[in-house]
Amino acid sequence: MVGQFPKIPKIKEPVTIELMDGTIVNGHMFIDATSRIQDVLNGDPQFFPFLTAETGARQEITIINKSAVKTVRLRQQGGDSAPRN
Repeated sequence: MVGQFPKIPKIKEPVTIELMDGTIVNGHMFIDATSRIQDVLNGDPQFFPFLTAETGARQEITIINKSAVKTVRLRQQGGDSAPRN
């Protein structure tokens, strides 16, 4: 049996992402409960999963290439965006 590593719980952070081509997407980034958004963006994997904001009853997971990301803003309760350092 392969060694078992403890799983670190993930949380969904509501964000607005602006891509290099000007596209703006709203949704959630998955981050470790002990991490920050910038830890995900500065980490080794080139891609990260992104859960799109609900459109009716449908949500989609998109895999985003970090090199395509221009800005990430944490969305506050009520939908407003605030800069995330």
